[in-house]
Amino acid sequence: MFVRVLLRFYRFHLFQNVFNRMCICKTYLSLLAVLLVMTLHVNAQTEKFTSRLYFPGGVGVNIPSGDEQVSMKRGSVLNTAVEYRPAYINAVFFRFNYDALNNKYKSRAGEVPTNVTEGKLSAGFLLLGVGYRRKLNRLGIYTLLQAGYNSSGYNNTSVNSNGITVGSVSTKHPAVKIAAGLEYYIVPHFALVLEPAYYHLYKARSQYILNPDYVSYGIGFTTTLF
Repeated sequence: MFVRVLLRFYRFHLFQNVFNRMCICKTYLSLLAVLLVMTLHVNAQTEKFTSRLYFPGGVGVNIPSGDEQVSMKRGSVLNTAVEYRPAYINAVFFRFNYDALNNKYKSRAGEVPTNVTEGKLSAGFLLLGVGYRRKLNRLGIYTLLQAGYNSSGYNNTSVNSNGITVGSVSTKHPAVKIAAGLEYYIVPHFALVLEPAYYHLYKARSQYILNPDYVSYGIGFTTTLF
């Protein structure tokens, strides 16, 4: 009887956590949609839609946090994004990112998501958010807050009758990114960009995160297609 009560309590608690996360995601997306509609109404432009789409990209270095159980080395970061500017400058903007971070790790304990104790961690982020930009002469400064999804992948080995097989395993996590950027506009629709950023992963179904925090420094550019 006592065990049944514990199981019911655990199931209720698990359902409540999932429901709360879904509500937070829906609220976040609803706020983004409302903000986009309000911005479009206030900052109507004469530019074509394609002229409001920017494509930021960059490369750089990331510094992982690691922990007492895992030693992480500095790695690379690749940033790709699509940005929509309802107004050209001095206004709110919206950005969707795919960021890829790669690091080498060495585990000092057994509590890792893979049986490979020394290998490569590949972290991919899908992020959507809102930012604000100000411009002074040729310089632009912006801040950006994004939320989304992380997939962290590792190598994994298994032994069978034919020998050892090398495969892969991944864990999924909710994630947020906070970034700031400094832009230098060579022409009105092309700028060089320096962007420091902070990433944080939250526990979801996976109870252990090999690396929960990253700080990255990237350099790149942003431009329109037309």
